[in-house]
Amino acid sequence: MENAVEALKMVCAYLAFGMALTVSIISFNNVKKVSDSVLYTKDETNYYDYQGATGKAAENRIVGLETIIPTLYKYYKENYTIVFKQGYYDYTTGDITNWEYLYIYETPSNKVLWTSSYNDLMNKKYNLTNVNSKIFSFDLEEETSRREPWTGSYDKAKQNLDMLLNGGTYYNPNNNAKYIDYSNSSQIGLGGFIQKYKDKKFVETISEYIYSSTQTEDSSITTLTKDKKKRMITFTYITNQ
Repeated sequence: MENAVEALKMVCAYLAFGMALTVSIISFNNVKKVSDSVLYTKDETNYYDYQGATGKAAENRIVGLETIIPTLYKYYKENYTIVFKQGYYDYTTGDITNWEYLYIYETPSNKVLWTSSYNDLMNKKYNLTNVNSKIFSFDLEEETSRREPWTGSYDKAKQNLDMLLNGGTYYNPNNNAKYIDYSNSSQIGLGGFIQKYKDKKFVETISEYIYSSTQTEDSSITTLTKDKKKRMITFTYITNQ
């Protein structure tokens, strides 16, 4: 009889332990879910969903900085082109008229150092015959051709975006000299891009374009020119808002 009582006590102890362990696991999982949710909401890029286009423009949608900012931070790594324009938007038909390129900043890079292909690139992509220092696009290939100092790494490019968006000063990482003071820029001014366009709306259009890429194969000195597709994301500032 005494042995039976001891056995029953042991069974109850095991059951209690099992229940406590189960409750602990459930609580831990709930805490993790909450933590994951908080981290997810803090990353704005999780809410950005590309509407892919294959060889033609995708359907337009009206967006604000909540879409533009995370898109800008991705252009370097994902190697796509971001273009800014401004124009009149017809809310009924969705047409954009009287548009022109929207200049975001002016580069101080030396035109003498621009590669000869830069003018050709801008002409083919944007039909520009007179290329100047006023910049309306974000594209790693273009920036490399202009010899911008942030093209060497993502961290440098991100730092430049931080300054542009918030109106700070970007220092050349090669010599620590002041490169662009965005707060003093005639394009965005004090407070940067965020301050100027925080309550404004843009029309987002996503498309693809074909460009030629020249490559040299390792096994020979032959250079090959291949056509490649690249994504272009255009944000057109609505002038009639």
